[in-house]
Amino acid sequence: MNRSKYLWLVILAVAIVTPIAGDLVRGNYRWQMLPAIFSSILLLLSIAVLKFQVKLPLLFPCLIGLGIAGLLASAILSELFPVFTFPVPTGKYAVGTTSIDLVDRSRIELCDPSTKSVGVAYRRYRELVVQVWYPTTQTNGVKAPYLQDARLIPQGVFSHLGNVKTHAILDAPIARDIPYPVIIYTPSWSGFKTDNTFQTQELASHGFVVIGLEHPCSVPMAIYPSGRIIYSNLSADYTSSDEALATLLRVGEEQLVLRTQDIRFVLDRLPQIAREKPFKATFNLNKIGIFGHSFGGAAAAQACSIDSRLKAGMNMDGLLFGSAARQGASVPFFFMNSDYPRPTAADLSSINGSLRRAKQTDAWGYEQRDRWFQQHGGDNLTLLASAHMNFSDYPLRSRLHNGGGKISTDRAMKIINEYTVAFFDRALKGKSSSLLERQSGSSFPEVVFEHHAQPGSPTAHSDRGSE
Repeated sequence: MNRSKYLWLVILAVAIVTPIAGDLVRGNYRWQMLPAIFSSILLLLSIAVLKFQVKLPLLFPCLIGLGIAGLLASAILSELFPVFTFPVPTGKYAVGTTSIDLVDRSRIELCDPSTKSVGVAYRRYRELVVQVWYPTTQTNGVKAPYLQDARLIPQGVFSHLGNVKTHAILDAPIARDIPYPVIIYTPSWSGFKTDNTFQTQELASHGFVVIGLEHPCSVPMAIYPSGRIIYSNLSADYTSSDEALATLLRVGEEQLVLRTQDIRFVLDRLPQIAREKPFKATFNLNKIGIFGHSFGGAAAAQACSIDSRLKAGMNMDGLLFGSAARQGASVPFFFMNSDYPRPTAADLSSINGSLRRAKQTDAWGYEQRDRWFQQHGGDNLTLLASAHMNFSDYPLRSRLHNGGGKISTDRAMKIINEYTVAFFDRALKGKSSSLLERQSGSSFPEVVFEHHAQPGSPTAHSDRGSE
């Protein structure tokens, strides 16, 4: 046998092993590499079979076949669970990021087990670790990992998230052009402060300071610089029965109080944060907005209804609770919604079980927005072919069961970012935008956009894409 014909096996094995070895040396191991590692071993065995002329006629093709299968498996797994990259921010600034530990000494952390210890000395105060994204002119430096604490990296199929980098540069100096408007981000029911990194980075690149917060006792794991950890005490099952839905409404009201207290505490601390390095008084504290996804959108709406320091708000695919559900807020407000039809009375009467409860919450969402627009006006966007998680980073994490709709993840993020920047540019910077103007022709056929004028203002309008 002329074994020189199989030199391609040696080249293929080296081509596979070299990048894998490089990743391992750099500490970038991920489980999707296992089939490729297996393939490289099989290919090396194939070379040994040829070299030593092992007298097993089926061994060589079997090794080659298994090696190719391993390569295909790694390729498929890497596609399904990618080490993804975020959309490149489109603003004129690069993005910096830093974390700040804030302690609210006016509140005891009731879900911290140490609070139940005997003696005041053992009690823990409510503590929030916020992440700030901001404009910078620095373009080189250490890029912030998506999950900055290794303890947050999930085990199993999502462990690859530990290898994901963002576009933000750790602790870069803030660009000192003008005082920047501030926007607070509040996440979903059990969400983290980084769950909308695609959006916070985009806003920072357009000249906003964005402060992401997460709520201890709600987020699965709140980790503090001291090493202290608080785990969530929230349930995620609220659709299994009518009793569970009633529990959702009760717990939702309790969570709303807790989270709006967190938001107002951060608002109280903004003057102090603005004086700290790397900011040095570059915040415009007269121009503060807020946005959130899912229950975070409800918290954003409630905060706008009770705190006059907030000048604009956005709710992305969330129901309303508290006073915001009844009386809304008078500040400019933007609702973004996934693509689900308005349930009819026939829908609600003809189905039972969890589907009926889901439809019932959909109906509440429509009724709440109708009431808000009748009282205060506002903007309303429906993203066609989208689902609930399209308004977060989740669809980037996996191609399977990611909570997104049929719309392309990149396309959805582009649309959400453009409307988000346009809205806060108008509300906090006074900039007009053709995207939000009455007679604009939208460049996004996937969008149904409606402007509801305040009572006594010019007639509202609706723009369904470019139709």
